Amino acid sequence: MVMFGQPYHAPFVRLRRWRQAGFSLLEIVLVLFILGILAATLTPTVRQLVETNQRTAELRTLDALVATITESFENTDLTNLNIAAMPGTIGSDDLPTVFSSSVAAGPTTTATNDWFAKLARLRGIKPHPGLAPSAEFQPALAQIVFNALGNPRWLIAGPVETGQQRFLLLSLMARNDQLSLPPYVADNAWFDAIWDHDWENLSAPPPAAWQANLSAAEFAAWSAGQAGLTRTHRLCVRRIVLPKYRVTINNNHPSEQAFLAYNNVTAAYTAPAGSGTNTTPEILAGRLVSIHRGATPPGTESLRFHLRENTTVTLQ
Repeated sequence: MVMFGQPYHAPFVRLRRWRQAGFSLLEIVLVLFILGILAATLTPTVRQLVETNQRTAELRTLDALVATITESFENTDLTNLNIAAMPGTIGSDDLPTVFSSSVAAGPTTTATNDWFAKLARLRGIKPHPGLAPSAEFQPALAQIVFNALGNPRWLIAGPVETGQQRFLLLSLMARNDQLSLPPYVADNAWFDAIWDHDWENLSAPPPAAWQANLSAAEFAAWSAGQAGLTRTHRLCVRRIVLPKYRVTINNNHPSEQAFLAYNNVTAAYTAPAGSGTNTTPEILAGRLVSIHRGATPPGTESLRFHLRENTTVTLQ
C-alpha cells in the first residue's frame, strides 16, 4: 500500500520504537540491586536522624519540667505543690512527695502527693486522684508522665546527704525490648551510677555498675550501636541539685527567746534568751523561714524570708 508516494510501514515503526524505549530484564535487576544498596546504606542514617530528633525533643521537654520542679522548691504548700517535700522536712499535717520507686512500668493511678500530680498543678493542670495518668482518663497528665515512645518518665529522689538534696529526672527513648535499666534500688550505688555517668557522650559504654544487675544480653544491648557509637545516650538524664542551708541566731537579748518556724512547723527551732550563738540543722533551700520573739511560741514575728543562703540573725 502506498500513501502520498511512500511505503506504509507504521506497524514496524511502532514496534521498533517500543524496543528502543524498553528495558531488558537484566537492566531492571541491576537498577533494583543498586536501589537495594542505596536503601541499605541510607536506612541507618535515616534511623539515626529520627532517633536524634526524638532525643533532642525529649531533652527540651525534660528541661521545661526541670524548670517547673525547681520553681516549686519555694512553694509553701508542701503537700500539693512543693516537690521537695521530703520526709523529715515537712509538718505533721503535710504529706511527703511520692517519687518514682521503679523504673519498670509507669504509674497506674494518681495520688494527691505524687510528683507528677504536683507538677501538673504547677502547670495549671488539675489531676484526678484515683484515676490512671493515661491518655484515656487524664490525657494532659499523661503527657507529663509518659514520653513520645510511651515510656514513663521517672523522678528519683537521691539519698539523704549533707549539704544538698539531689534528684534525677529520667526518660528512656527506646523500646522496652531494646534497652532495660537495672531494677531500682534506693541506695547510693544505684543513684550515683546514673548521676556520675556521661550521658551526652555518644560513644560512652554503660555504667560498669550495671553489669551486676542486668543480664549479659541486656548489658550488651547498651553498647550495640553503630559506627563506634553506643546506645547509652538513649537514656535522657537531667540532674537537679537543691542546696541545704542553716540559720544562725545570735540571741543576746536577756529575756526574750527566739522561735524559728520553717517546714510548716511553728517552733521548729528555739534559741533561748541570752544563749548567744545558735545554729539550726540543715534546711532545704527555698523554705519559708520566720523568726518570732517571745516567752512561748509563736510569739511575735520579727522577720520572714525564703532561705537562699546560710543566714545569720542577731537579737539584741
